[in-house]
Amino acid sequence: MVESRARRDTRHGFEDVDDQPRPAAWVECLDTLHAEPFYREYKARVRALVAPEPGGVYVELGVGIGTDALALGADVIGIDRSRTMCREARARGLAKAVVADAAALPLRSGSVDGCWSDRTFQHLPDPPAALAELVRIARPGAPIIVVDPDYGTQVMDFPDPELARKVLDFRAHHALRNGTLAHAMAEVFAAAGLERIAVERHTLVARDPSSLDNVLGLRSWARAAAKRELLTSAEAAAWEALYDQVVAEGAFRWSVTFFITSGCKSRS
Repeated sequence: MVESRARRDTRHGFEDVDDQPRPAAWVECLDTLHAEPFYREYKARVRALVAPEPGGVYVELGVGIGTDALALGADVIGIDRSRTMCREARARGLAKAVVADAAALPLRSGSVDGCWSDRTFQHLPDPPAALAELVRIARPGAPIIVVDPDYGTQVMDFPDPELARKVLDFRAHHALRNGTLAHAMAEVFAAAGLERIAVERHTLVARDPSSLDNVLGLRSWARAAAKRELLTSAEAAAWEALYDQVVAEGAFRWSVTFFITSGCKSRS
C-alpha cells in the first residue's frame, strides 16, 4: 500500500525513527521515560508475566534501546524496525537486536518461549497481523503480553474543558495510528486464539509538566493539531496560554491509563 504524503508528514516519530531529523533525540526520549517510577513499576509487572525460565528464548517486539530486554535476565531477541534503535540496543549489550517488520518476523514458528511488546502496538499499521506473528513464533503455552496506553482515557484539569477535550482527542485519534486500541486488545487476543486472557489497568497520574513534556510534548499538541487544521491557530494559542497558567499556579494534573493484556498460546 502506498502511503500518502500527508500521512508521511504527520506520522509519529516512533513510527520511523531513522527518518527523523535527529534520531538520537528518540533514544534520549526512551532514556528519560525509563527513569520515571511509573514506567519502572509496570515494566516490572510485565517481566513477572513473561516469567522467564532458565534456558528459554524470548522476544521483545519494539525493543527500542534494549533496556527492558536486558532487564529480563534471559536470552532475548529484540525486534525493531529502526536501525538506530537496534544499533543502540547492541551497543548497550543486547547481542540479538534485529531490524525487522512486526508483520514478518524472521523467526521459525514455535521457536520462542514467550513474547512481549511495550508501547509499540499503538504505532503499528496492522496490529492483528503483528499479534499473529507473535503467536506464530511462540511455542504452545507460551505467554504473550502487549502493553499500551489508551489515550481515550485521558483526564486533565483545565480551565477550558472543551478546548482540553479537543486537544486530548487529537492525541487519541489523530497523532497515533492506534491511540485508543489498548482497551480493546483483549478482543484482538481472543480473535488470535489466545487463551487465559487477562487485562490489568495501570493509571499514570502526572503532576510534573516538565517531565511529561520531555517525553510526550503535551504542550505542543495543540500546535500540531492546528498544522493539520484540526484546531484554529487561536485555539492553539489559547491552549498554550492556559497551559502555562495552570503550570504557574501549580495546578497541573494529567492522567492516562495503560492496559497490560496477557494471554497464552493454545496448547492444542
